[in-house]
Amino acid sequence: MRLRRTHGRPPQDDLAVAGRPGRDEAGSGAGGTARGARPLRRVVRTAGAFALVLAVAGGVALSAGPGSAPVRVAAGGSATPEIPVDPITGAPVPIDGQRPSGEPTIAADAPPTGRAATPAAGSGAGSAAAAPALSAAAPGAARLAEAGAGSESGQRPVTVAGSGEFAGLEVTVHQTAHLVNESVQVTWTGGRPTWPSPMILARHYLQFMQCWGDEDSGPSREQCQYGATKGDPRISAGDFVSTRQLNAGALEDKADPLYQEHPTKNIYVPFRPSNGGPAESGGASQYYDAQTTNEVPFGPTRADGSGQIDFEMQTGMEAPGLGCGQTPAGAPADATPRRCWLVIVPRGEIEVNKEVPTGSSGKLQTSPLSFTNWEKRLVVPLSFERVGLSCPIGSSERPTNGTEMAAEAMWRWQPVLCRQAGGIFSYTQIADHLARNQLNQDDPGLSYLGIPQAREEDRPGRTPYYAPVALSGLTFAFDIESQSGVRTPEDKKKKDGQRIHDLKLTPRLIAKLMTQSYQQSVNPFDPDVPAENPVDLLTDPEFLALNPYFKDLYFPTRVADLLLPNGDSDAAQLVWMWLLKDPEAAAFLRGEKHAVWKDTINKAWIKVGTTYPRSNYPKQDVYCLEFPDDPDGRPAWCNLDSHAYAPSMREGARGIARGDGLGKSVWDATVIPGQLKKGSPQPQGLRALMALTTTAQAARFGLSTAQIRNAKGEFVTPTDASMLAMANGTMPESATTISVIPPWAEVAGGYPLTLTTFAATVPSQITPEAGKSYADLLRYAAGPGQEPGVAAGQLPVGYVPLPERMRSQARLVADAIELAAGKAEPSPKPSTSASPTASGSASATARPSASASGSTVVQLPTAPVGVTPASGAGTGSGSGAGTGGGSGGAPVDTAPLSPPPPSPEPSRSPVLLSATPSAAPVGKTAGTKVGSARYVLLGTLIAGVLAAVGGVAVPHLLRRRRH
Repeated sequence: MRLRRTHGRPPQDDLAVAGRPGRDEAGSGAGGTARGARPLRRVVRTAGAFALVLAVAGGVALSAGPGSAPVRVAAGGSATPEIPVDPITGAPVPIDGQRPSGEPTIAADAPPTGRAATPAAGSGAGSAAAAPALSAAAPGAARLAEAGAGSESGQRPVTVAGSGEFAGLEVTVHQTAHLVNESVQVTWTGGRPTWPSPMILARHYLQFMQCWGDEDSGPSREQCQYGATKGDPRISAGDFVSTRQLNAGALEDKADPLYQEHPTKNIYVPFRPSNGGPAESGGASQYYDAQTTNEVPFGPTRADGSGQIDFEMQTGMEAPGLGCGQTPAGAPADATPRRCWLVIVPRGEIEVNKEVPTGSSGKLQTSPLSFTNWEKRLVVPLSFERVGLSCPIGSSERPTNGTEMAAEAMWRWQPVLCRQAGGIFSYTQIADHLARNQLNQDDPGLSYLGIPQAREEDRPGRTPYYAPVALSGLTFAFDIESQSGVRTPEDKKKKDGQRIHDLKLTPRLIAKLMTQSYQQSVNPFDPDVPAENPVDLLTDPEFLALNPYFKDLYFPTRVADLLLPNGDSDAAQLVWMWLLKDPEAAAFLRGEKHAVWKDTINKAWIKVGTTYPRSNYPKQDVYCLEFPDDPDGRPAWCNLDSHAYAPSMREGARGIARGDGLGKSVWDATVIPGQLKKGSPQPQGLRALMALTTTAQAARFGLSTAQIRNAKGEFVTPTDASMLAMANGTMPESATTISVIPPWAEVAGGYPLTLTTFAATVPSQITPEAGKSYADLLRYAAGPGQEPGVAAGQLPVGYVPLPERMRSQARLVADAIELAAGKAEPSPKPSTSASPTASGSASATARPSASASGSTVVQLPTAPVGVTPASGAGTGSGSGAGTGGGSGGAPVDTAPLSPPPPSPEPSRSPVLLSATPSAAPVGKTAGTKVGSARYVLLGTLIAGVLAAVGGVAVPHLLRRRRH
């Protein structure tokens, strides 16, 4: 049956056979020709329209840059759920508990010798190594950790379960993906309580080690970093539980293929490095030692069967023998980085000889690497972010530098920035005053700093532009684990070895920690610490009044000072200014004795005439203990040896997370010449350390953070809520104004040491190409870079997502930088001073006074701007407080002892930062390289045009032939 023709159109089946001779075309004549022309004309027109639509669609697709939302493709081309695709690698990202193909699960009926983990769904691919696939030969099966929030953030928590004598034991590793050098929480339940106590650890505990291994079944014992711990008082002579040694006195593991051939020769499990080097058969290794290893030989279990440790994940940079996150030797540069494993060996009460240990101690003695013990292992796969170059070779490099406050964010953003902002953005950590000096160089690049540059340090025609890029804070981080003494109640003794999380500090207590004013903060016989002063913080009556939980505890390793970073910073200046605003802390720094506590500052600080605020953390007491009669010629032992600086706040945080105070206190006379060395790190369960660091670095290394007293008298910890409260509570009224957060501001619930990090450059001194790249960086920082998470390109934990006003300000400055880059600034016109506006901004000729809050105020570059230094917070040289931002670079410490007056000194005159550009800022989309696809698009467009023309011309030609 044929369809009825309507309005002169051919029926549907005529369209279906267009171009094929119809039955009416069999004969000759005009009718047949006309009928043949009509289908042909429609075909040509349809092809032309299709080509044009295809060309437009191709143009839209090719114009989408990597900064667009993640692409979603249908799974299997059916009505199945869509799978988000990672915008960098193109790998599918699991959603809703599903795994991409190729990521297997482990059968539930796997061998009963422990369980190997399968990674949880929900993490993006990023630049991290793919989670290891586990074969049926792996030691067991796994289930996903019930931690949805962790999965959604990309952490991929994993739970593994024991069997046999450890049935009921479940161990959860709270992050197994997107790992860098960081501390990860490991918790467990269902264990038997450690016997006889967590401080003695004879039986029933867990042992942890990191291993490499390319097999899906997990690592062999020869691939594990273990056996280097020393100095743990819980390890007695004859105990081999923390070594690689297999022969343990009379104990023999008859199931072990490695055995002792000679009674006088010890046998060790060899260590085989990931780089293909020769296996090491001795008890020591060239790849790790007691100072560098991350192994945890004792994880005690509490009375309720639970336990917790913080395990330091190490990349190939920290553990060269493992190579985690590095490209395997011989593999292409873009190959998947090496995966690694966390191995947990549970220890019960049965030894390798199938008997319970006897004797007075009743301790387990054999190594976890002994064959029988190793068979009970649990394994968890780990995937790391790529170590080393993450951008294509040959990409243009854009230098950035500055404050450590920006470090964690930049390290996480770098792998994505090179793809989304068109270049490699190198980052060099330098002091703030050096970053300000960089703004006066011929090629200023992009600098990160905490306080804008003072007017007198600007050079003509070189106006800096500032944009907020990060919001975080400083914190007094600690790793203090409960330790009992003879007077400790039994209920507290049960908590031995557990991390203490609650600790309150006043500005006065912090001033003591920062000024070497406790007895144990200096070497013995130092005459400058007053005899009335407490031994350390944890025995200080003033501290105990605030923290009564510590009264019955005993800490052999004293907490008498903070691990402080070396060098200058704007952050340091803000800390001292905060202390000076507190009456009790300011009185202590002036040398006044407290009416109740009777303690005073270290006399050395008064002798040298220390002035405040400062841009560094000095150690003014440089006393050295002499050894004049030492037969080995031991040199003097100085305070700076035993109480050393950390090279950076990051190293300070990492140090205390490892139990390492960085001080040197062990004299080794067995080497020639003799050497002063570091002692062994404090083992987990016996730690007591504190450091001044950033909130991001405290989070990275799993540290607790102290509650500090704000100007409202509240004790506040650095959380997203408290830092946002401080930022919003001190934000200028004008939306076009940014400011340094004054730590002394009275903000309810506000964390006082909240800091904004600014990015700064001088557009007139950079090329248009560099201006576009830096503008794209700022746009990324204000956009995708504010998404919290652990994957590359996301905002690390410890930073607070910027409020929308700050994001808008950053985007506004980005547009202004791109517009002004490479263009000379107009010469300034003579003008007279004008009064500042109520919001603290000024007209083009104004030189405003300090704002009411005393904070530094900066107008955005869309209007004439002025800077008003914080009360004593200038950045140049002069008689007032400063950050050492002058050309000499030395800290300025000539300020009066009392807090500076609210009005600026002459050398701190407000400055004009940047004028309105001659044209309105224009936002531009970042360029995207399309390669040879551009020719396909061009060809499609040409074909579409030809087809459209043909659709009109061909019928006319046919008619002419007919006539």
